[in-house]
Amino acid sequence: MEKEKWIYKGKMEDMKGDELRERIQKAMDFEIPNKIAPMPYLGGLKETAKYSTKELVAKCPVTGIMDLYTIEIEMIPDKLIPELKSLKFYYMAYQDLPIGHEHLLAKIFKEFKKVISPLKLKITLYVAIRGGIETIVTHEEEK
Repeated sequence: MEKEKWIYKGKMEDMKGDELRERIQKAMDFEIPNKIAPMPYLGGLKETAKYSTKELVAKCPVTGIMDLYTIEIEMIPDKLIPELKSLKFYYMAYQDLPIGHEHLLAKIFKEFKKVISPLKLKITLYVAIRGGIETIVTHEEEK
């Protein structure tokens, strides 16, 4: 796969509104090459499964500086669960993508929901503290 060539700016003020909007849309539309592989769930219980890692990395959409994340996926499976090695490689595919925190969560949530289709899904993204500001982004849905 040929890598996307992203052009970065030194600071937020150097990127115009339309340029930033286009960058965000391009990141949201970017097809992640490493797919989440579904596995059948045959447990027959309404159990809660929680998958967490501190190894999610993406880039600031403006400066290209690495952003570090802890992500927690909490779900009640229906018919499928994620194969964990594929989930790890899926996360690794974000390391060069310039995407903001809220958009990163939205993209992962939509893709996970589409592939696994759990009864209940909650994803929380903990952003490494930047400029003294703690950022936590969460989304939750039930069927």
